[in-house]
Amino acid sequence: MRLIELLAPARDLTCGLTAVDSGADAVYIGGPGFGARANAGNSLEDIKKLCDYAHLFRVKVHVTLNTILTDSELAAARDLAFRLYEAGADALIIQDYGLLAGQLPPLELHASTQQDSETPAKFVFLEKQGFSQAVLPREMSLSEIRNISSRTGIRLEAFVHGALCAGVSGRCYLSCALTGRSANRGECAQLCRVKQSLFRADGSPLARDRYLLSLKDLSHRQNLEELIDAGISSFKIEGRLKDAGYVRNVTAFYRRLLDDIFRKRPDLGRSSCGKTVTAFEPDIEKSFNRGFTEYNLHENKDNYANFDAPGFVGARIGKLTKQNRNRLSFRTDPGIVLNNGDSLNYYDSRRELHGFRVSRMLDSVTAEIFQEIPPIPPGTVFYRNRDAAFDRLLSGDGAAVRRLELALEYRETAAGAILKASDETGFTGSAEVTLPEPAPAKDRELLEKNLRDKLGRLGDSVYELKDFRTVLEHCWFMPQSFINRLRREALQDLENKKRAARPEIARTISGDNPLPPEERELDFRANLHNRSAREFFIAHGGISPAPSYESRKPEEPVSVLVSKHCLHYCFHLCTKRDHARPQKLYMEIGGSIFEVSTDCRKCRMILTGPVKKDLFS
Repeated sequence: MRLIELLAPARDLTCGLTAVDSGADAVYIGGPGFGARANAGNSLEDIKKLCDYAHLFRVKVHVTLNTILTDSELAAARDLAFRLYEAGADALIIQDYGLLAGQLPPLELHASTQQDSETPAKFVFLEKQGFSQAVLPREMSLSEIRNISSRTGIRLEAFVHGALCAGVSGRCYLSCALTGRSANRGECAQLCRVKQSLFRADGSPLARDRYLLSLKDLSHRQNLEELIDAGISSFKIEGRLKDAGYVRNVTAFYRRLLDDIFRKRPDLGRSSCGKTVTAFEPDIEKSFNRGFTEYNLHENKDNYANFDAPGFVGARIGKLTKQNRNRLSFRTDPGIVLNNGDSLNYYDSRRELHGFRVSRMLDSVTAEIFQEIPPIPPGTVFYRNRDAAFDRLLSGDGAAVRRLELALEYRETAAGAILKASDETGFTGSAEVTLPEPAPAKDRELLEKNLRDKLGRLGDSVYELKDFRTVLEHCWFMPQSFINRLRREALQDLENKKRAARPEIARTISGDNPLPPEERELDFRANLHNRSAREFFIAHGGISPAPSYESRKPEEPVSVLVSKHCLHYCFHLCTKRDHARPQKLYMEIGGSIFEVSTDCRKCRMILTGPVKKDLFS
């Protein structure tokens, strides 16, 4: 059976525990440092707590160590890797080749999406370097995935849901170019989410103050089985900065979709154990999103961006019919129920987004807002980006509960009893008690009932009793305190064995493993930020290694962003579809100008710059 992994994000310990309870097979989280989300670090103590809980369900914990590192940071990062191993981590997600030049703990190595692995040859190279899993670029199509999976044995991980970067991960320098904050160092300023303006070469505007690079969110909800058959083994939900409600809802949503596939496909199964029950109906439309796209998976070119807003607009609820100062009446769409506390949005005549919270519903279609609001024309379409009733279900006690099926066997000894506890992970724990003065019970049937009832009191543990068996040779009367002790110690032994069990990771590294030809002359795009990375690059056939963009910003304008999202296509200037003549455009971002060109062979857009600021004067 081929095992499939649902990989959920964790901003912190609470989100990590939520991901496990909501059905994740693996969780990825940042440690104390060197993760590609600088504001999502966690202590080693919290990493250990997450690992201890996750391992009860055979859920893995992947820790991000995926920034490029300076010479002074390399030793600290390596030391952190060993401390993460001691905390119980199962895998390290890394970008910097410098880490491969020295000793690392016996953990799985996963190649970060920051490595921008595009070709089969690159994945073969990573596999021969000891990587067991690699994250695919979000831009990859099904045909490209099939081509890679047919030529390498490395496990392939693909993003299935969440925010899309406008630029190719690991090769985007836009943030660093304008602010000095490097995406490769976990400090992206997210300039793709700010307003930009687009001009022709003669300075005439195509768009002013629009969110031209703010891509919609990814969702492959309808493509999971195709992705599995193309070779994907791990489905990754983006969101290491998202809250626990987002993690709970989105994880539970994809858990159900994958389980539906497994029920009809006996050749497939999940990589962890336990069943999740939710007190809500998972609905990804109700968690933060910018609208959804499948991006380039089926190579259907489109405008992947939302030019009007960079945030969560929400799902349509209907149209405004009447306004009386701060009271709004709506003609709601079928199935829409409005609640006190809902957050509503609308676009004004200039396509600017505005919003407010419903203070109270006066009736089913009339909302009162406890703040001053401007006149809004009847017929204006409204959207809801917070459903208060749904959020209450999502955050309530028992919103998502995960349990393991437990089998107990109570067997008497000459002077006491042994309790064995086995669960679906395949582990067994046991405990034994000796009675100081063994004495037979008066009623065998009552004894068996008492044992089942009291040993089956699993309370708020992660277990639910599935099977109970007794082997009674003496029918010893067993005091309540001894029964409680047996249950507590047998479960503790079971959990200790699960936490102590770590598969041996033997990384096999090929001595003769040159870089693929397309990776040997990458100038600053090789992201060589330390001496060890540079030496690794040279040792594997790299030519003329250049320092990283972050360590020595090029004096001349260079490519700072490459994207599948193409503004030439969006504005009907595509040389293929629209038969337009090739032309350069120019984008203004925060007062700086970038040249916008195309690589039509790869169907990509390129931003180069910054170029001279007086271009349009």
